[in-house]
Amino acid sequence: MLREAFEYLTTPCDPLARRLGYLGETVALGARYRRQRRAWAPHVAACRRFVMQAAERALQGERTGRRAMVAGSGLLIELPLEELAARFDELVLVDILHARSVRRRVARLPNVRLVAMDVTGALAPLAAALDRGRALPTEFAPPPAPGGRFAFAVSCNLLSQLPLMPLDAVERRVPALPDADRLAFAQRLARDHLEWLAASADTAALFTDMESLWLRGGAVLEREDSVWDLGLPAPDMSWLWDIAPAPEQHRHNDLRHSVGAWFDIRTVTSALSSC
Repeated sequence: MLREAFEYLTTPCDPLARRLGYLGETVALGARYRRQRRAWAPHVAACRRFVMQAAERALQGERTGRRAMVAGSGLLIELPLEELAARFDELVLVDILHARSVRRRVARLPNVRLVAMDVTGALAPLAAALDRGRALPTEFAPPPAPGGRFAFAVSCNLLSQLPLMPLDAVERRVPALPDADRLAFAQRLARDHLEWLAASADTAALFTDMESLWLRGGAVLEREDSVWDLGLPAPDMSWLWDIAPAPEQHRHNDLRHSVGAWFDIRTVTSALSSC
């Protein structure tokens, strides 16, 4: 607890990200990873393997690339940082905030740059709407990719997560938010992210948790779609992530995520546009 309190108090963070709970969530995620490092190991290895395979496909045999971007770089748990930095001239890590541990690790890599930004463009309008007693903003858009177009970009376990914190903030103020409004807002954030990612790079890849499963003794008790009923196409790669074995989140039940990954985001955006 002392470590988490120190991280919360000393991590550089935009006031809006702190207000909406992103700093607390980042600190809690790091603590969970330290507790569940062994359970997470297969997932972490699969993520890193996918990212490097996607990067190699983007490079198409070139010895080095130009610029690459990681959206949702987080605590660098799922990211093969040093390997990516070695393959590109510049690597830009984008997230709402960057923990002190991330800053220390990146400081050793001169071609890696940290950018703290809201990739949805929705958080400031959301906070303003809440301050005015309204629920959901309607006028917002993702910001331009930092520094212009990239040769390669990857979104790391971000698609399903983007609506969670904004919706939590709204529901604290508007507990009776209609389910249809909640889903429409979540789908807009997710679709905007896919389009933003596709427009940001020559080649863009993605992995995200797709389904949450509660299990007891290996038997599935409950399953829930994690990607807001978007109807994503079949992934190029998939794996399971034992994110919270009992009693991490429930005394008796295990929480497992099903993760999907796509090498080319255009296969996702094309499938969604045809729906």
